[in-house]
Amino acid sequence: MKLSKIFIASILILLAVSLIPILMLLNQWGAGSQSYGITTSDSQQIRFRWQDVNQQVHHYPASVGTYTYLFLAFLSCSEICPIRIKQLDQLEQRIEQDALLAKVDIQFIFVTIDPDNDSFAVRQAMIDGRSKRFVSASLVEEDLYSLEFLLSDNINRELTTISHVGNLFLLAPNGNIERIYTAKQLSIPKMLIDLNHIISAQL
Repeated sequence: MKLSKIFIASILILLAVSLIPILMLLNQWGAGSQSYGITTSDSQQIRFRWQDVNQQVHHYPASVGTYTYLFLAFLSCSEICPIRIKQLDQLEQRIEQDALLAKVDIQFIFVTIDPDNDSFAVRQAMIDGRSKRFVSASLVEEDLYSLEFLLSDNINRELTTISHVGNLFLLAPNGNIERIYTAKQLSIPKMLIDLNHIISAQL
């Protein structure tokens, strides 16, 4: 009887010890499968008409297979906007260093929420001149307000300076919102994991 209890206890200990690495692996897999950016169940596609620095009119989405990082901002902003632009600079550098992502059509669209002051020349110098992936867009007032409403970007123009959230949106080629990044400080490596996951899932 005593030997039987010892045998059963030994079996239980072995099972417990063997389960620990399995549980750790499952936990790691679960954590890795979570996205860094916020996902949304809203399947509404983002569509808008915009004007570039050469006053040419375009429609978004325009080309098949292009992933887009979209953010609404203004160039005299001294808070979140410069941070976002720097983050996208860093993200583009990492994309160019990645053998797979460097071949993917990825663009960064800056939509001005202050088109009266963000002139074509200023936009060219601060956004479009950075690289071929960066483009700045101005929208007519009605279209801009519609886009702000769709993105729930909470822009307030009633103050002495424009107040806005400064969220960054990752859009699929069809215009669906894949991720929303709300934090002021963003992790570029985690954003790359999100991007790789989304692109791989659509191949």
